Amino acid sequence: MDCVNHPGVDAPYSCYRCHSPICVDCESKLDGASICPSCLALFRTQVAARYEAEQRNVGYCGAFFAGAVATSVLAAIWSQLVVWTGYPLEFFAGLLGGGVGYAVHVGAGNKRGRALQQLAASLALLGVMLGHYLIFYRTQFSGRLAVVSGSPIVAFPAYLSASLDFLDWIFLIVGIAWGYWIPHIRVLREDLS
Repeated sequence: MDCVNHPGVDAPYSCYRCHSPICVDCESKLDGASICPSCLALFRTQVAARYEAEQRNVGYCGAFFAGAVATSVLAAIWSQLVVWTGYPLEFFAGLLGGGVGYAVHVGAGNKRGRALQQLAASLALLGVMLGHYLIFYRTQFSGRLAVVSGSPIVAFPAYLSASLDFLDWIFLIVGIAWGYWIPHIRVLREDLS
């Protein structure tokens, strides 16, 4: 069978969209399947049009509200778990970032865009700081730890600089990066269908 674009050239592949025979030079891979150049161009045009449509009429208020609620709830859960277990649970910063990114994405009506990604990353950073402040407040500032252990009560900036170690910074960065990319990544799988 000859290639649809190159008569006389053998076509070992067929496009999974239009089922046209294509040669080795015309074949491209899309999600593991062979696709012809015209279908690939059409696919890219459709993805670009879908992305542009998603950038219009974005519900920024809903995204901010959903992200702020997720930030507050996840920070409160983190502080409660730390109080209950007595461990800092640094990994929760990464989970918080992912949860906030997902909430921003859903709150925006499953839209995506740079502004949503920046909003999610900012809220994830605020959530991690809020989580640390709640942990500080519930252990240090309330005086419970000072009374029990006899240690002095310190201010929040001193507590934060003393409590953040290398692992905390890694999970903080992972959380913010996850919060930044989730509003974008969640839709990429739909693009490939």
